Amino acid sequence: MTICSVCQFENDDFAVTCKNCKGFLQNRIPNLDLFETTWGVIESPRAAFRKIAIAEHKNFVLLLFGLFGIGLSFTALWQFELGDRFSTLLDLIVFAIVSGPGVGVLVSVFLGIAYHVLAKIVGGKASFRTSVGAFAYSLTPILISIFLVLPIELMTFGIYMFTLNPHPYVLKPLSYTLLIGFDSLVTVWAIVLLVVGTAVVHSLRWWKALLVVLLFLALVWGAIELATQNVPRYL
Repeated sequence: MTICSVCQFENDDFAVTCKNCKGFLQNRIPNLDLFETTWGVIESPRAAFRKIAIAEHKNFVLLLFGLFGIGLSFTALWQFELGDRFSTLLDLIVFAIVSGPGVGVLVSVFLGIAYHVLAKIVGGKASFRTSVGAFAYSLTPILISIFLVLPIELMTFGIYMFTLNPHPYVLKPLSYTLLIGFDSLVTVWAIVLLVVGTAVVHSLRWWKALLVVLLFLALVWGAIELATQNVPRYL
């Protein structure tokens, strides 16, 4: 709780003005700066997520979801080994970049709803907009990987990154292992950030935040398994 210095009224931690006397409790944050906030998530996650919670507008959420969608598209092409469906690597790249943003926004909205509902079930206090904002900015490590690691994977393996003929591991086992390992570490990093963000914006103890994220990941994993079993039959 935040105690008003003027009237001593107890306010919510993220309140900007006192509910009783309307005095300012902390600096007003109308908008978020994309680069400052993403860097803050990396450098000082708790402070960055607090700023996201206080901000009046959760700027760039759709942009982050759109970029995340590009990563999802490349991941789906890799998961379902669809490289043979494209004549050239350029065709595959164009397809992923064009289809990715729409897919990312659509998928992320559903994921955001599931995440918010789970947080509310265990006592989370944040609004839906704040939940979605925290979820979007927790994707920062994955977005960094899209810009830094994905180009290296494409240059190293080309179209063979997305096919079994031959498998990229057969071509360059060490490079493939290192790159996939780095992608895995980045995913773990994003999960840790989501736990921190959940604890901060929803005012939850760390174990409740961890529980929310684990349940959320279980739902995501179930959806991936369902897609893996059923999508290939339609391709």
